[in-house]
Amino acid sequence: MPNPFAKGWNYLKASLDKSVDDNADPKILVRQAMNHARDQHKSVSDQAAAVIGNAKQLEIAMGTKTRQLDEVQGQIRQTLQVAEQARAEGDTARAQQFDSQAEQLAGRLVALEQDLDHTKQLHGQAVQAAEQAKQAVKESEQRLRETLAQEDQLLLQATQAEMQHRTTESMSSLQGAGGGNSPTFDEIRAKIEGRYTTALGKQELAEATGATSTAQLDAAAFTRESEGKSKLEQIRASMGLDSGSDSGADRQLTGGEGQSGSSAGSPAGSPAASSTGQAGAPGQADPEAPRDPDEATDQPSPEDLSGPTLPRDTRE
Repeated sequence: MPNPFAKGWNYLKASLDKSVDDNADPKILVRQAMNHARDQHKSVSDQAAAVIGNAKQLEIAMGTKTRQLDEVQGQIRQTLQVAEQARAEGDTARAQQFDSQAEQLAGRLVALEQDLDHTKQLHGQAVQAAEQAKQAVKESEQRLRETLAQEDQLLLQATQAEMQHRTTESMSSLQGAGGGNSPTFDEIRAKIEGRYTTALGKQELAEATGATSTAQLDAAAFTRESEGKSKLEQIRASMGLDSGSDSGADRQLTGGEGQSGSSAGSPAGSPAASSTGQAGAPGQADPEAPRDPDEATDQPSPEDLSGPTLPRDTRE
């Protein structure tokens, strides 16, 4: 049975790798590739150096064993000479002792010769490995040079791709393709057109149903009121009556003149004359008497009192 935790962990790693690859900067990827190529060349160089060092070490060991072999051979010759001298002197025991010592040195010489032969074989293999390592280093160095030559080109291509991406984004934002925090001209234009068409629809609906707006009703009422006042003033003028606003003012002026005349004609101390003049003042104002031309000129005409006439509602 598969482990769900291991499966989830593998899925998480794959998802993370894909996310990193999708969002990775090409320049950083180029630098990573360059660093990997340098590290790989360094690893090849280190391994080649170790192989060459092993060959050098075997060469040194081979020289050491050769010197030891020469020394043992010299000791064997010297021992054999001493044994021959002892045998010539008649000392057989001493001669046998040096002979046995020479045999031991001869055994050691055989071992040294075998070791030297084995070292020579290893040295030959090490020399071949060192040559192969040198060739591998040369090939790695050539690949590194080619990779380094591509580094500038790849960085230039990455820079050009980044500039092209920014240019494309700028052109998209200029064309209204962006969806940032600020509204675009296309969005504003669509909103204005939407409001305008909605207003046209409401107006068309009002005209179709015959409904009138509040402003139209107020204008129609004001027009009817103005026309009514104008008609009333025309009727008063045809009957020879004063306008409603001028009659009260004329009465006050006429009453004031009569009161001043009565008080001038009667004695100052006569209360009866004063009261008579005051009582007759309102009655002395004759509506048929001609008025002062200036006063008549100052009176407004019925057309002036009617106020501005607004256009009638065409639908009425």
